[in-house]
Amino acid sequence: MELLSLIDKLESQVTTSARLPATKKVLLDLDRVLDMVDQIRLAVPKDVQEAAEVLTKREGIINQAILDSRRIKSMADEESKAKVDQSEVLRQANQRGEEMQQNAQRKADAIVAEGQRRAQQLAADAEAFADARVKEANVYAQQVLSQLEQSLSGALNSIHRGLDALDRQEETSAVG
Repeated sequence: MELLSLIDKLESQVTTSARLPATKKVLLDLDRVLDMVDQIRLAVPKDVQEAAEVLTKREGIINQAILDSRRIKSMADEESKAKVDQSEVLRQANQRGEEMQQNAQRKADAIVAEGQRRAQQLAADAEAFADARVKEANVYAQQVLSQLEQSLSGALNSIHRGLDALDRQEETSAVG
């Protein structure tokens, strides 16, 4: 990828530049470094640039939506106060309020369900990770205990051979 190549060139420029004695500072050719920075900017994929633009536009849209919602709410409040006496408007406002509340509740329920699903997934992942570590620990313990058993078995065999040798010596000295 061209971007990585340019970053490698920049790194090479920095690491091969002349150093000031007794410091970690280096002397850089400003024109070369600025040229490399320009090349890096040009090499940044369009998708990354477009994503940054989308994020900027998104924030603007969100801010505008917040302002619009405040304006709409303010207008709705004024209108509802003016028409409080009209029962049809009041009934419609109550119905709309209930719909909005139900919609908000559905969205909240969906968010909670997604949170619970993710929490369950994390718990399952953590449990699987823990199970794997327990299995690894059991395998390691089994290996260590097996090695210990072999060592002790060898030592026990040596003790038996020594005792047998002593018994044979005693038998030989008692006969002789």
